[in-house]
Amino acid sequence: MTTLRGVLTKSAVFGSALALAGLSATTAHAAPAFVNLTTAEASPIYSQPSSSSTRYRTEPRGTTLRIQCSTRQTPSGNLWYRIYDSQPTAWVWSGHFPSLVHPPKECF
Repeated sequence: MTTLRGVLTKSAVFGSALALAGLSATTAHAAPAFVNLTTAEASPIYSQPSSSSTRYRTEPRGTTLRIQCSTRQTPSGNLWYRIYDSQPTAWVWSGHFPSLVHPPKECF
C-alpha cells in the first residue's frame, strides 16, 4: 500500500525534475541554421575555402547570401564562410562582407 510519505517524496522528485528541465529548456539556445549576410562588393564563390580552388560564379554587390558557418582552417588562415544549402558545397571569403560583431558559428 502506498503511504502519504512515499507519494510526497515521488511528487517532490518529479517536481524537481520538471523544474530542472524547464530551466534547461529556457537557457539552452541553439545556433541558427544560417545567417543572412549582404555582400559589400562583387564576391566570387569557390568550391573550397581557398581562392586557388574552382570558381563557380561571382555574386554582384548587394546580394544577400545565407551563410551556414565559418572556418579559418584554410591554407591562408583567412576566415571563409560556407554558403547554406549549396549543392555542391560553396564558399565565399569573409572579406567581401562588412565586419561582423558576431560571426557565424564555426564549421566542424
